[in-house]
Amino acid sequence: MRAIQIGSCGVVLVGLCAAVALGQQAGRGGQPQTLGGMVLRLPAPTDKTVDWPAASITAGFKEMVEKKLETSRILEGGVFNFNVRRETAAEEGAGTHGKKADLYLIRSGEATLTTDGQLINPKPGGGTEGDADGTGIRNGKSRVVRTGDVIFIPPGVPHQITAVNGEVQFLLFRWDTK
Repeated sequence: MRAIQIGSCGVVLVGLCAAVALGQQAGRGGQPQTLGGMVLRLPAPTDKTVDWPAASITAGFKEMVEKKLETSRILEGGVFNFNVRRETAAEEGAGTHGKKADLYLIRSGEATLTTDGQLINPKPGGGTEGDADGTGIRNGKSRVVRTGDVIFIPPGVPHQITAVNGEVQFLLFRWDTK
């Protein structure tokens, strides 16, 4: 009898997990959530290409401004992802990634990006193993980044947007390197 109860609970738990997962994948009416016509958290296909026309990216950023969103994940590939980001103020803290590299492509605006150096008050981050967060960066390199700039940040290197001139919008590509 006890085995039947445990088995029934297991079936219910698996069913609930599946329902939650499906709910996260879809918005209202079972349709995928979109941003400017782009599907959010699109699982990366392995058998075809995916295109994001400039008009879709522009519409996505416009929608983010309207909804006051800072980040949206567009493509999810497990060991890599593609995000659209916008910042209107300095980030509250700095961070590093244990295994992932970041590539920023500044689409519009201007901000001060501080990298390198050491995290101040480091603690384990909420991401993958080796990620860390801190209150800032000591002995870092600060520079103004503008439309068209591309920045590569390797794993383990602290980074933080420390000032924003109005708003900065950028594409963020992240992938495992280790």
